[in-house]
Amino acid sequence: MKKLVVIFPGVGYGFKHPLLYYADLLYEAKGYERKYMRYQDICMDTKLTLEEKKVKVREYVFEQANGIDFKEYEEVIFLSKSIGTAESGALAEKAGIKVTQIFLTPIERAIPYIKGGSNVVIGTGDEAYSVYKKHCEEHNIQVLYIEDGDHSLEVQGEPYKNIDILKQVMQFVDEKSDLVALD
Repeated sequence: MKKLVVIFPGVGYGFKHPLLYYADLLYEAKGYERKYMRYQDICMDTKLTLEEKKVKVREYVFEQANGIDFKEYEEVIFLSKSIGTAESGALAEKAGIKVTQIFLTPIERAIPYIKGGSNVVIGTGDEAYSVYKKHCEEHNIQVLYIEDGDHSLEVQGEPYKNIDILKQVMQFVDEKSDLVALD
């Protein structure tokens, strides 16, 4: 069975940060082919306005995805962090593919893409917490709430607690990789 995970980073939260780094190792160990969406340079370009960045990032994600034949995989997971949550949702919608979505600390622009069958991880200390708590409850979306976790799913000044949080998130991610992709 061919399996694929596509990883969408945040602006300041890249592939070498703990949540994405260990998830990548987890998927590698489970035999997934792994693809990485790269758009952080666009996000950091000070010559572009915020709107220009949004447009260029979206275009670049679609361009990178053109090289992936999603139909050749029996299982596809999109794992996304922050800005990547809006991009993974938009790509799944545009491509019209069955995908298991795992949204880590989604941003507000991702709300239209977070539907039944989605999986969300958000900290209770994240600025967007109340918006997502309400949305996920209303749409029966599976959520892992990280008590006092900020947008990086960390509790400042608590390194041992952060290690426990990382383990908790990885267990949640691992559970989702055992599911059949949902509509």
